Parts: sequence; C-alpha cells; structure tokens
Amino acid sequence: MNGYKEQEIKILDINIESVQKKLELLGAKQVYEGVRTIMALDTEERKYLNQYDKLIRVTDEGDIKVTMHVNQSNPDVKEVIKFKTSRLKETMDFFSELGLKPVSKVMAPRISYELGKIDFDIDHFPKIPPFLEIDLAYVQEEGYTLEELLTFLGLENNKRVIMGTEDIHRLYNIDYFNVYKV
Repeated sequence: MNGYKEQEIKILDINIESVQKKLELLGAKQVYEGVRTIMALDTEERKYLNQYDKLIRVTDEGDIKVTMHVNQSNPDVKEVIKFKTSRLKETMDFFSELGLKPVSKVMAPRISYELGKIDFDIDHFPKIPPFLEIDLAYVQEEGYTLEELLTFLGLENNKRVIMGTEDIHRLYNIDYFNVYKV
C-alpha cells in the first residue's frame, strides 16, 4: 500500500466566497464546480467499515470515482486507493454483485482550484459548515508553506484537521452515516 497515503489537510468553517476570491488573487484557476453525489458502500452488516476498517465510496462528479479508504479510523496511517470508471450503473451493479450496497448517500457541492500542482477543494456538505481541503503534496515544490497559504487566504486562525468527512461531521455532533442514510 505504500504510495497511497493522502497528504491533505482540511480547514474548517470557511467563507466560500472569500476563499474563492483569495484563491483567484493568488493565481489559482477554477477547474471544477458542481454537486457531487457521494455514496458509501458496505454489506448489510457493515462488515467493511466495522470489521476491516475500510470505507468504500463511489462519487459521481461527472466522472465516476471509486475510493477505498484503508485504516479509515486512523488518519495517521490511513491510505487511499482511487480509480475512475465511466458508467455509474455498471459500477454499482459490480459492487452489488459483491454484496456491497449504498449505506449512505449525500449531494455535496464542491468547487475545485489548482495553483500549479496544488489542489484546493471547497466542500459544502448539507449538515456542516463548508471546509477547504488542501493537497499538501506539492505545496513546498510550488514555493509555498502551508502557513503562507493560510495567511494569504485569511484562514490562519481556522481549525485545521487531518481526518475524513465522516469524522468532521462527528466534530459537529452529527453521525454522517445516520444523517445521510439510504
């Protein structure tokens, strides 16, 4: 699994319009804006998440992205395997044949920017305040520090977390899988 470790941080409670303006002032280019449909898949008994600590997610954002989070409950060692498919129905049929069905479904707007190789995603789930996800892999290579970027964006005092969306919901006392239950 080496090489599948995500390097990202999430900045909570952001003002979307302010962050967008500042990203554009910084020279970032908007590369996506849309509403994503995100489905978590598991067995009826929730075997993958509860027994194996794996979260399987299918995201429809024009392209169909399949993601498996391994060691989901431990951000320090969590790894991610991703791939894209072109057809949602066939993808869902494939997982259904394996005994995996949607256990949650949410429609969540996302706006994505790129600054060189740095990815910025503004996510807004219905039940929590919006947050900014920054891919840290190329920050230094592009000539920045995280602190410089956050200061420029006016987010230096916002809470920073390295955790999944489900855990962020928990910070707001919301059970992701119950509130978006299928």
